[in-house]
Amino acid sequence: MNEGSSGSEHEEKPVYAENDRSEHNRWLVEAVVAATSRMRNRRRRAPQPMHNSRLTGSMRVEEILNGHEGIITGLISMKAATFRALSHLLGATNGHVSYLFQHSGETTSRWFFIVLQVICSLKDEFITQPDYTTVQPLILEHADKYRLWFDGCIGAIDGTHVPCVPRCENADAWINRKRYHSQNVLAACSFDMKFTYMLAGYEGSCHDARMLEEAIAFHGFPKPPPGKFYLADSGYANKDCFLSPYRRETYHLPKYQRRRVGLGNRREVFNYTHSSLRNCIERTFGVGDPLLEEYDVDCVPVGGNVDVNADYVLGEGINGAGPNTGTQPHDSSRGAMNHMRDMIADEMWERYQSFPWYKTT
Repeated sequence: MNEGSSGSEHEEKPVYAENDRSEHNRWLVEAVVAATSRMRNRRRRAPQPMHNSRLTGSMRVEEILNGHEGIITGLISMKAATFRALSHLLGATNGHVSYLFQHSGETTSRWFFIVLQVICSLKDEFITQPDYTTVQPLILEHADKYRLWFDGCIGAIDGTHVPCVPRCENADAWINRKRYHSQNVLAACSFDMKFTYMLAGYEGSCHDARMLEEAIAFHGFPKPPPGKFYLADSGYANKDCFLSPYRRETYHLPKYQRRRVGLGNRREVFNYTHSSLRNCIERTFGVGDPLLEEYDVDCVPVGGNVDVNADYVLGEGINGAGPNTGTQPHDSSRGAMNHMRDMIADEMWERYQSFPWYKTT
């Protein structure tokens, strides 16, 4: 009996040993956590403020406006007087644009977009509808060279490419034929270098002719009445209200200017005269393009057609008739425009051969 009792007592585990082991494990865990936390705190750098300039937004603007003229021109591509005039036109003051400084990127981006929308609201003042009732002043000023054939012409159309950053899922569609990502921009202008139409936001791979078709069908392109037409380059078909040059013939003015001999045939005479008149849109694009060249590519994302339109509205803001007896298109078919072009070319060639002075005009 005593032997059995002594055996049971030997099998029982002491309670105090289990408690000591649990307490030891708890202390061990707490020590590891404390050591880990201390190591993390040592590695963590003290936070440094990002927006720590002593100048407020209005102070920075005043410093730039009142500083050297070259600084503000380099920063925003316009002179201080032009900036003040634009600020007055938009009803904004330096205090209203202070959000540009000492604020988060989200705030800056959001308000910058709002400002662009405001600028685009000025398009009706600077991008005006074509005038169908009078002969363009440039044509009247050079009557011997242009009016016999182009007094029904109301302007020129062309496209240009603006670098952009597309979304990853469809980036290839935005690669143009020069192998960089861009938006395709279609514009029309009068011969006094004023934009009369602007469409932006199409992929760089979109052909100019397709973009023009969609502009007419869906985006309110101002088609002229019968008897009026636009000049277009060889990227557009010679049809409807668009008069294009002859293909596979010299067209651009610099190539003619490098020649030592005169024009060789009726197609060259037509292309030379067509190019010299249509050159106005190249010069009109030149007003807005220097502003676009100041953009970093990241500043014109896909969908940023507002940025592009705003740029050309700014360009317009910064730079701010006799009887219609010439040859006119009779209908909108390709055959009719080809016939009209051939008639003009024949008359130009005959005049070119008969009057040597025409070679230098």
